Amino acid sequence: MMRDGRPSYDATAEQTHGLYRAFQAYEPSGTRDQTFYEEAVGRLNDVAAQRRARITMAETSLPVLLQVLVYGGALVILPLTFLFGLRSLKMQLLFVSAVAGLIGFSLLLVMALDRPFAGDLSVSPAPYKEAALSQFWRAG
Repeated sequence: MMRDGRPSYDATAEQTHGLYRAFQAYEPSGTRDQTFYEEAVGRLNDVAAQRRARITMAETSLPVLLQVLVYGGALVILPLTFLFGLRSLKMQLLFVSAVAGLIGFSLLLVMALDRPFAGDLSVSPAPYKEAALSQFWRAG
């Protein structure tokens, strides 16, 4: 869902609540079990905190003021390049094209970084599909 730009706590809420219920129902019988239980509960809390952080990061976007600055700056700078009076028309066009290309790539980078879990430059879910976590991954 994050890859589509629609982060949701509900996507894994059932599994997360199931893990918490399993830990709440478990009663450690000895010192070893108690130590393991405390470590496991601590790790589960870390996983839940990281999950909340990823969802929050996916929900946030660039502030409106920064978007206005980026797009407005592009609209102001590009016409200003025409004011530089170069003797050669080819050099003028090269200069304007270089500035336009730089602005275009900068805007592309801003849009790509605005959605960290979508597109080619995204965070991959592959590590979650491996090892012990593979049993919790739904196919399809």
